[in-house]
Amino acid sequence: MSRYREIKKATAEVVGLQVVRKSSTAKAHAAIRDVIVANPSMGYQQIADLLGCSRWLIYRVAAEFDVRRPRGAEAPARTEATV
Repeated sequence: MSRYREIKKATAEVVGLQVVRKSSTAKAHAAIRDVIVANPSMGYQQIADLLGCSRWLIYRVAAEFDVRRPRGAEAPARTEATV
């Protein structure tokens, strides 16, 4: 089972099918946002691999919450060049 499914299962509530989907999705996206913010040196693909979901979902959550990072933040070549 993917990590994203585990996050959604853990945040699901038994109220009604439509409410559960929206609520658990919102909570899962908030959890993904927290992972993105906590790991600024990781790329979206690395975070997606960690959570077991797609890079597109990570990008979409970052755009949804307006999480911005400097361009090329995860690229080791950029960090070594500035040191």
